Amino acid sequence: MNPETGNLPFELTLQRRQVRAGRVAQVCEIRLRHGRVWVTQEGRAEDFWLEPGAAMVLLPGALVVIEADHLSSLRIEPVALQTARAWLRLCRAGLRGLGHALCHGVRGNASALLHGGERR
Repeated sequence: MNPETGNLPFELTLQRRQVRAGRVAQVCEIRLRHGRVWVTQEGRAEDFWLEPGAAMVLLPGALVVIEADHLSSLRIEPVALQTARAWLRLCRAGLRGLGHALCHGVRGNASALLHGGERR
């Protein structure tokens, strides 16, 4: 896999248990056409299993490893800049929301502990 050379979109067919690794130079989407693949990307906490029709965004510069569970076909193509910006805004909003929920949860639990179990 070498889509970082700028030859996008990039079609890839993998045999059962075949592994490919590489980096993308820009924000891309990987979409599985058929088969089943495991995808992991450097800097992400979780790995992904993609089924036919499923897609995920690949971040530029980070190592991507893809392994086929069985014969699989996928396509990697650049994401429009507007789509990439929208995706990043959603991520930021999700993190802000998570941080807000965690802070209020910690504050509420600390208050309950200080007041003998009565939450204020």
